[in-house]
Amino acid sequence: MAKRALITGVTGQDGYYLSELLTSKGYDVFGQTRYVGKVVPGLAAQSISFDLRSQDAWRATLEKYQLDEIYHLAGVSFVPTSWTSPNETIDANIGVTVNILDSMQSVAKPPRLFYCCSSEVFGQPNTSPQSEETPFRPLNPYGVTKAASLGMIESYRKKYGLFACSGILFNHESPRRDPTFVTRKITKAVAAIHMGIQDRLVLGNLDVARDWGYAGDYVKCMHKMLQSDSAQDYVIGTGKLTSLERVVETAFQRVNLDWKDWVSVDPSFVRANDAKTLVADCSKAYNLLGWKANTTIENVIEMMVEFDLQLLQTSKRKAA
Repeated sequence: MAKRALITGVTGQDGYYLSELLTSKGYDVFGQTRYVGKVVPGLAAQSISFDLRSQDAWRATLEKYQLDEIYHLAGVSFVPTSWTSPNETIDANIGVTVNILDSMQSVAKPPRLFYCCSSEVFGQPNTSPQSEETPFRPLNPYGVTKAASLGMIESYRKKYGLFACSGILFNHESPRRDPTFVTRKITKAVAAIHMGIQDRLVLGNLDVARDWGYAGDYVKCMHKMLQSDSAQDYVIGTGKLTSLERVVETAFQRVNLDWKDWVSVDPSFVRANDAKTLVADCSKAYNLLGWKANTTIENVIEMMVEFDLQLLQTSKRKAA
C-alpha cells in the first residue's frame, strides 16, 4: 500500500520539489491549499482545502486521510513581512504548528511530522558554522516564531513520543523561488535586461553573504529525516558562504554581460538587523542520514536565469 503524505505550503518552491520527489517514490501526495478545487499546473499532488488554523479541521484531516507523513512548509516566510505583520506571523508560524501537534497526539496512529524551520533562529551567533547545538539568538519576528515552533516540537516529542522533527534550513533557491526574494529578483532582472525590457537592477549591500543552496537538494533531506529510526532535528545547508556580488556576477555572466554596467546600489535597500555570518555545519545530516548538498549556487542561479529567459520569451511569443 502506498504511503500517504500531506504537504502544507505545497504551492511554494519547497512544496513543488517535494511533491515531485514523493510522487516519484510512489506516495499518494496531498497538498493543502487555501481554495477548494484549486488546480496548480504541474503540481504532483492532489489539492485539498482546510483551515490550517483550526485544530478540529486538522484532526478531521488526519482521520480522513490516514496520513503516514506530514511536511509542514506553510507559514509567513518573508522576513520583512514578519515586521509589518508580527501578530499574523505568530498565528501562522506558531499557532498552526501547535494545532498539528495537538491533533497528532489525539489520534490513534499519528503520522510522522517534518517542520520547516529556518537559519534565522541563529540571528547573529557567536560561533561559526552553526550546528544543531548552536544557541538561538533570532533578530526578527520570523526567527522568533521559528525558534518557538522548534521548541514546541521538541516538547511534544518528549512528552507524547511523537515522531516530529525540524529541519533548520539555510537559504535555498530555485526557479520556483518567489520574486520577493533577492535571488529571484536578480535573475528576473537579468533576463529582462537581456531582452531589452529593463535597463537597471537596484540592490542593497552586495557584500552580504549567505549559505545558499538548491531547494531540490534540500527536500531530499526532509524525506530522509522522516525515514530515519528516530526523530531528530537537523541543520540543512551547504556549509559555504557566497556573497551577493558573486550571485549577481554569475547571473549576468549567463547572458554575457558585465554586471557593473547594469547594477546600482541603494543603501535604503539594506535590511536592518540583518544576519551576517550564517553558514551551516551539516555534519550531522551527512553522518546520520548520508545527505549533503550537491548543487552549487552558481548552477542554481544559471538555472534560474534560464527559467526567467524562457518565461519572457514565451510571453513575447504569445503577445506577437
